[in-house]
Amino acid sequence: MGIDLGTTNTKVALVAVDEAGVRVRALASAPTPEPRAVKPVLLALLRQVLRASPAPDAVGVASMAETGVPLDSSGEPLGPWLRWDKHPAGAEADVLSGQLGWTHLVAATGVRPSAKVPLATWMWLRANRPDQWAEMAAWAGAADLVCLLLTGRLCTDHTLAGRTMAYRLPGPGAPVPDAFDADLLAEVGLRPEQLPAVVPPDEVAAPVRDPDIVACGLRAGTPVVVAGHDHPVGAYACGVREPGDVADSLGTAEAVLSLVAGTPDPIEVARAGMSSVVPVSGQHRAILAGSSSAGATIGWWLEHESGGATAAELFGLVLASGDRPSDVIVLPYLSGRQAPVPDPGARLRVLGRHPAHTPADLARAMLEGLCLQTRWMLAEQARLAGRTAPTTVTLFGGAVGANPAWVRVKAHVLRDELRVVPAEEPVAAGAALVAAARTHRIGPVVPALGWRPGPTVAGAGTDFDQPFARFVAAATRTDSGTAATGSDAGSTTATGSDAGTAAGGRDAGTAAASDRTGGEVT
Repeated sequence: MGIDLGTTNTKVALVAVDEAGVRVRALASAPTPEPRAVKPVLLALLRQVLRASPAPDAVGVASMAETGVPLDSSGEPLGPWLRWDKHPAGAEADVLSGQLGWTHLVAATGVRPSAKVPLATWMWLRANRPDQWAEMAAWAGAADLVCLLLTGRLCTDHTLAGRTMAYRLPGPGAPVPDAFDADLLAEVGLRPEQLPAVVPPDEVAAPVRDPDIVACGLRAGTPVVVAGHDHPVGAYACGVREPGDVADSLGTAEAVLSLVAGTPDPIEVARAGMSSVVPVSGQHRAILAGSSSAGATIGWWLEHESGGATAAELFGLVLASGDRPSDVIVLPYLSGRQAPVPDPGARLRVLGRHPAHTPADLARAMLEGLCLQTRWMLAEQARLAGRTAPTTVTLFGGAVGANPAWVRVKAHVLRDELRVVPAEEPVAAGAALVAAARTHRIGPVVPALGWRPGPTVAGAGTDFDQPFARFVAAATRTDSGTAATGSDAGSTTATGSDAGTAAGGRDAGTAAASDRTGGEVT
C-alpha cells in the first residue's frame, strides 16, 4: 500500500508488485486535511481501498516536503500545517543566512536559505507563536505524522529530512546521516530528540500498531516505511534511479530531478536556485529544481483568462489548433521564481498580447510559458551536471492524463525526448514500491510503472530555440529595462546549446528585454 499526503489531495493506493510489473488494484483520494483531521480522513480512505481487497504486505508513506506541525507531549498536533507554499519565514531565512553564512549553510545541507525551509520556519514559530513553541514537544513532517498514527513511532527519511536545512549532506561515498544536525538545530533552539528519527534507506520504520487502523483492514505488525519526498518517490516509481536519468513531476507545483554521477558543487547548484539532494535509494546525488507555478498557474488562468470556457473546452481548442508556436511570451510566475535565477518578485506577465488573440491562443502561450520554464530548468541542470547531449525526460503526475495539450506542447518545446508515465497516482504507487523493496517483498530488480513515448511533433525543440532565448531574456530583465541584444525588443537570437543560453542568465543583470512587444498583463 502507498499513502501520499500531497499539497492538494491525499491518496491511498493498493498496488500489486512482482517482477512482471506494477498494477494499481484500488485507489481512493480526498482533499488533504489539516493535521488533527488526518487520522479520520486516512481511516475513511483505508476502508475504501480495502473494502474488497486483501490486506497489504507493507505500507509506504510519501508526502509534500517542507511542511509540518508542532506536536504536544501526547503527540497531538498544535494547530494547522505550516506549509511549504505559505512562506512565512523569509526574514528568518535571511537571519540564518547572516548568522551562519549562506555558503556554509548551502555546502552543509545542499539547500538554499529561503522562506519555506523548516529551519527558518522554526525560528519564525519561536518568535511569533511563543505559547505554541513552549508547548511543542516534537515536530512532525506530513509523512512523519502519518507514520506516527500508523505505528506510534515518529520518524522520517533522508529525502524529507534533507529539505529542512537542518540535515547534512553525506560526504562522497558516505551513507546518509541517521539524525538531524544538533548544531543547526541549536541555532533555532531545538534539540535532535525533538525531531523525527531518520530511518536509513534500507530499513523499516515500525510495524502497524494502532487498533483503529487495524480495524480498517490492515494487519497488526504490517511493516511501515517512510518512502519520502513526493517528487523523488514518484521519480523512483517511474524508473528514474541511475545517473543520467531525468524526471519531470507535474502537479500543483513542478519539480525537475536529474540524477548525476559524481558530486556537483552544492554552492553552484544553489546559485542556480536548485538543491543538491540524495535520491530515494540513498545512493548517488541529484539536482532538484522546483517551480510553484505549474498546475497552480493553470488554475489561475482558467479562473481569469479562459473566456468562460471549461478546462476541457479550452485545452481541447489548443489541441485542435495545431502545433504552430505562439507569438506571445507568457512568464508563468504566480509567486516568484525559484530557479533558475531566483527572483521572489517575479510575477505572471503576458508579453505581445493583442486584441485579435483568442482565449485558445493565449492558453497555448501560457502552456508554452510553463514548458519554456521547464526547458530552462533542464538546461541549467544539464550545465551543472556537465551533460551536453540531449537526454530522455520521464514525465509523470496527475496533469499528464488530465491535460493532453500540456503534454503535447511540452514535447514540442523541449529539446529532450519525452517518456510519459500515464499512471494516475505515481507517488502513491511509488510509496508502495519503496515499501515492497525495503521489506524485501520484491527484488533485487524493482519494476517501474509503465510508460509510453511522448507525442511526436515536427520541429520539436528547434521551433522553440528563438522563443526560449526571448523567454530567458524577458524573465531576467533588469529593473532599469535595459534591452537584450536581438532583432527586436522582445527577442534575442538563440545561439549554442540551451545550457549556454540559460547559463547566460545566471545573474539577473546578464540578460534583459523591453516589453515594447505589446500589452503586458501583470
